[in-house]
Amino acid sequence: MGEDMWRIVLSGGLCLNAVAGFAYRLFRLSKGGPLGDVLGQAVLGVMLLALAVAAATGASFAAWASLLYATAFGVVVMPLWVVAVLIPLRPHRVDLVFTAVYWLALIGIGVAALAL
Repeated sequence: MGEDMWRIVLSGGLCLNAVAGFAYRLFRLSKGGPLGDVLGQAVLGVMLLALAVAAATGASFAAWASLLYATAFGVVVMPLWVVAVLIPLRPHRVDLVFTAVYWLALIGIGVAALAL
C-alpha cells in the first residue's frame, strides 16, 4: 500500500477511536456511569481528531504521536481498563463490542504508524 493509503488508515483509526470512545462513554453515562469518564473521553477525542487531521495532511509528527498513543493504550490503558472496569462490570454485548473495536483500531493505528 502507498503512503497515502496508510495515512487514510491511520486517520480513520484515530477517528474511529475518538467517536467510539465518546459514544461508549455517553452510553455508560445513560446507565449511571460517571460524568468524568465522558469529559475525559471528550478531551481525548478532540486530541485524537486533531491528530487524525495532522496525519491526513502529512504532518511529520503524526505517525510518531499515533504510535505512542497506540502503544500506551494497547499496553497500559486498555489492559488496566479491562481488568479494573470491564470484568467487574459483568459485560454485556455492547461492552464487548466496544472493547473489540477499540483494540482492533489500536492495532490498525499502530500498524499504519509503523508503515509511515
